[in-house]
Formats: sequence, structure tokens, C-alpha cells
Amino acid sequence: MAVTITVELTFATASEARCERVQVPLGTTVAEALAASTLAAVGAAAVAIHGEVVAPTRVLREGERIDLLRPLPKDPMTIRRQRATATRKVDAR
Repeated sequence: MAVTITVELTFATASEARCERVQVPLGTTVAEALAASTLAAVGAAAVAIHGEVVAPTRVLREGERIDLLRPLPKDPMTIRRQRATATRKVDAR
């Protein structure tokens, strides 16, 4: 009998949060666990385990939570520059 582990996959947007537990064989990678879940179609930009971005080839351990990360809508540095420019224009008046 093959040894299995249970891992949890999570994905959240502003309007919903989805969570799924899957049982996978010992030695399963992040990519394989994602393929075994219904969350594979969400199109994650990256994956993290306990808040740290990991490679899809990382081997999972019992009880780990895989967070599927969404792509950023805009580059944070660009947004900061735009805000700073707008603030300078208002202060110059």
C-alpha cells in the first residue's frame, strides 16, 4: 500500500476564497498536487508554501498549505511613481 499525505491548496480573490484538500502519494511535487486538484484552472502566477514562493518541482510534506498566487494587476513601483508625481503636482500649486 502506498503512503499518502494530505496537503491543502488555497486561492483567493477580492470576492472569494477557495480551499481544497487533496491526498497525494508521498514524494509528490507542488505541480503534481496542483494537477490533482480542481484549482489547476485558476491560472496562478506563482505558488507559495507558508508564505514563501517555491518552485513547482518542490516535494511536498504532510500538512503543507500551497497558496496559489494571483498576478499583480500593475507594477507596484509604477504605482508609487505615479502617486509621487501626482503629489508633487498638488504641492507645487
